[in-house]
Amino acid sequence: MKKAFYLLLCCMLAVFLGACESSSDDDEVYGEGLTGKWDLVELQNGPEGSCRGDYVRRFPSGAVTIELKENGKIIFNYSDGKSETLDYSIPENQEQYGSIYPVMKIDEVPFGYVIEGNRLKLHYHGMYLCDHIPATFVFKRTR
Repeated sequence: MKKAFYLLLCCMLAVFLGACESSSDDDEVYGEGLTGKWDLVELQNGPEGSCRGDYVRRFPSGAVTIELKENGKIIFNYSDGKSETLDYSIPENQEQYGSIYPVMKIDEVPFGYVIEGNRLKLHYHGMYLCDHIPATFVFKRTR
């Protein structure tokens, strides 16, 4: 009888925690296209990860946010209050980058990009001089 009670209690707890977990998805912001505000959530690989695969550095909300405007401007906002505005564009000759993703250039630096749900992944396609897996910057849409 005790085993049945504990099993029932565990099942109820799993259902309750699952319901709480899925309710956080209600706060997620989804949208179409690149334009909007994005919050940096993690950096995958890159020079910090050297040649180790699956290196991930997580960032607290608000550490770096970007806003992609329809006029070709991207605004970087940093947690220390600094801000920087750069140009971005979508090159016509996409084939020259050899990317499986469409490429955008931020201040002449190429990034393959993909939007998956409320996530924007920017895959670095620029030059690098050391041996490592190129960085991928992962942003969460905020608006």
